[in-house]
Amino acid sequence: MVLVSCLVAGPAYAARVAGVILDASGAPVAGATVSAGGASATTADDGSFEIADAPDGAEIRVAAPGFATATRTVGGDAASLRVVLQPAPLVDTIVVTASRGAARLATPEATTVVTSAELLTMAAGTLDDALRNTPGFSLFRRSSSRVANPTTQGVTLRGLSGSGASRTLVLADGLPLNDPFGSWVYWNRVPQAAVERVEVVRGATGDLYGADALGGVVQVLTFAPGRTRFRATAEAGSHDTARFSGFGGSQRGPWNFDAAGEWLRTDGVVIVGEEVRGPVDVRADSDYATGFLGGGYNAGSWHAGLRLSLYDEERGNGTPLQLNRTDMTLVAAEAGGSLAEGAWLVRASGGSQEYYQTFSAVLGGAARSGERLTFEQTIPTTFATASGQWTRATAETVWLLGAEFKRTRGRQSETRYSFTGVPSGPFPSGGVETNGAMFARASLTPVDRLTVVLGMRGDFWESTPLDAALPAHSAQYFSPRASAAWTLSPIASLHASVYRAHRTPTLNELHRRFAVGNSVTQANPELDPERLTGFDGGALFAWARLSARVTGFWNQLDGAITNVTLTPPPVPGQITRQRQNTDTVRAKGLELEADLRPHPRLTVGALAGLTRSTFTKAPVQPALVGRRVPQVPSYQLGLSATYVDPIGFTGSMQARRLGAQFDDDLNVFELKSFGLVDVSASQEVRRGLHVFVGVENLTDVDYDVGRTPIRTIGWPRTVRIGIRVFLP
Repeated sequence: MVLVSCLVAGPAYAARVAGVILDASGAPVAGATVSAGGASATTADDGSFEIADAPDGAEIRVAAPGFATATRTVGGDAASLRVVLQPAPLVDTIVVTASRGAARLATPEATTVVTSAELLTMAAGTLDDALRNTPGFSLFRRSSSRVANPTTQGVTLRGLSGSGASRTLVLADGLPLNDPFGSWVYWNRVPQAAVERVEVVRGATGDLYGADALGGVVQVLTFAPGRTRFRATAEAGSHDTARFSGFGGSQRGPWNFDAAGEWLRTDGVVIVGEEVRGPVDVRADSDYATGFLGGGYNAGSWHAGLRLSLYDEERGNGTPLQLNRTDMTLVAAEAGGSLAEGAWLVRASGGSQEYYQTFSAVLGGAARSGERLTFEQTIPTTFATASGQWTRATAETVWLLGAEFKRTRGRQSETRYSFTGVPSGPFPSGGVETNGAMFARASLTPVDRLTVVLGMRGDFWESTPLDAALPAHSAQYFSPRASAAWTLSPIASLHASVYRAHRTPTLNELHRRFAVGNSVTQANPELDPERLTGFDGGALFAWARLSARVTGFWNQLDGAITNVTLTPPPVPGQITRQRQNTDTVRAKGLELEADLRPHPRLTVGALAGLTRSTFTKAPVQPALVGRRVPQVPSYQLGLSATYVDPIGFTGSMQARRLGAQFDDDLNVFELKSFGLVDVSASQEVRRGLHVFVGVENLTDVDYDVGRTPIRTIGWPRTVRIGIRVFLP
């Protein structure tokens, strides 16, 4: 939002223009350029600006990175104006993830950017819930991270799913949020108040990011150091939920520092369907505390920084004996500068994590009257990463060269309990995983309207079990990618990509078993890497206030790691599965997203995704041929609207509908289609202080998130109220 006051100073043809620029959430926008006629000014840290001699009647133009340009005509007799800065449309989206953060490469990849202002004006209470309004994005299970077991929080992009391990890499400022042992995602590790934007790059990017990026990359970017700011949110809501999130940073000379923290507690909800609940079913509660502290030095020609991150989480999983805990410590360092007419960047990180989980068997049959402890697992993990890259830009080419290394050691200790509760063990398992890679990418502009991006990466992978009796694994693979974007006219462009990528099995898939409901899934120490071949193509349109992107894709995943049913599901009884390499999964689909600005105060967005992902060849598991890949919805539809009123009011609505999907490889347990509506509103009380309310699942829809085979359900209607503070 922009508040502009215009006072006549001297002759009628000159005016003093002063004001403050804010985004739709009420936060100040620093570094925006405000111009009027031949005069201009740049906004300060608090969003304020002043132009001393703007020509009377001149058009005032406000431009800022990540926002759509706003214009107004101001006369010398105008007392004040209020203007809304909306997020940039699709055609102006800035994405650095495609270059690993050193420089922006022109990239034909289909990308979606969700800004801080958009996150704050959504009703969604967590980052993973907010990203469900992104084309092609879904979770391994449909449940919110507020109640879902962390091992089920895998990301599905482009129809690639089948297990809890993400085939999508999720980063925070270049460092993985994926669990080092199992590759599931800890969405809550980044305090929401620190998030500047989230970039979602769809399509395999193995040429830059390697084995974890078969489906694409999701990167959470926090606010860069360099100016003084403080942001905080305090809220309370349904299900005895409370949260505080804060971020602050400043710079003194060449030195900068920042810090962020977030705390949440919720009693949660009962996650078993009401029709099958028993006395053993209790609320799935959750408590976590997370934060980081960092500092750096910027000498102009080079910079360096250090960050310490901590995360502690405790969860109940829906019965008194089922719970899990995670404690993580991470230290990361970064340095960069100029070298040989280019820019270099190096990163290193290391840390430790301990994960603990218990499993139980429910007693009493359909009455669900009690439970007994079956086994518990403690998994301490240590990890270290290092990467370096060099980028050089010329008139027609941008070159990127780099290398990285990663080592993870996870040791599981499992204690098992008999029917009478007698413990045995511990039974150890686990291994050491080492990855090394070199990569290169070039962005070429042979003619003005054509951009070609060529990338390649060579990887070496080795996985050594701690038990010498189990097989060791090693592999080398090459991941190329070629993309092109052609601008047909000022309103239309085409893009296409072809790629090959790989994913190696995680230590979790190789060595850890788990149980959900009546289903037990065994580990498989003989798993081999998966191999993906695919292409995508589409068009981007921008006409007047409308921009839209349509993309079609085709992927073939050979050796897909899937939770394969070994024993048919008896009724009642236990279902046994094992992680296995199936032969071929084929996923094809169409994605559509559109952005319409019918009025400066109103933004309307729409999305649609159609996906068909099936097993096409499975000589070892012939029962899978023709069946749909589990946890991939058949379609996704979405509609959103945001209205910002001149009096400081912001209202938003997000509606989405998800098609049916299956919870198992044999397509026995169907999760039915459903639709949800979320709404939110905020009001500025005074500058820098806002009150807000958000309602998720407005109509209180009862929807499936799992069948194990017991039906589990999603987050019900939830109301949150709170305050936000933005300083200066």
